[in-house]
Amino acid sequence: MRKICDAIGAYALIAILIVVVVFSGGWLGLTVYRTFGTAYESARTDVYRENKSYVEGTIRDLREMKREYVTASEEHQDALRSLILHRAGELDWDRLPSDVRGFLNELEGE
Repeated sequence: MRKICDAIGAYALIAILIVVVVFSGGWLGLTVYRTFGTAYESARTDVYRENKSYVEGTIRDLREMKREYVTASEEHQDALRSLILHRAGELDWDRLPSDVRGFLNELEGE
């Protein structure tokens, strides 16, 4: 009878330890994420924005918006100007092709 009680106690202790490890692991993961999550996500965003495909896609979008800007009415040009400058603000203008950079400088000057 004593052996049965010892076995039940050992199983209960093992079960309690497993529950404690699972919950403390989740808590520890959340604590680490809360502490370093912002820096981690900022680094991921910076890497994404420096990605070649992102930069080239944004340049392509800016060229397309330039075509729309040239053909738009004056009322729509103001909205497009704001949108284009906002979108271009995510990039390093020194790395842009000269045609796009010149267009952006013209928009800023207006």
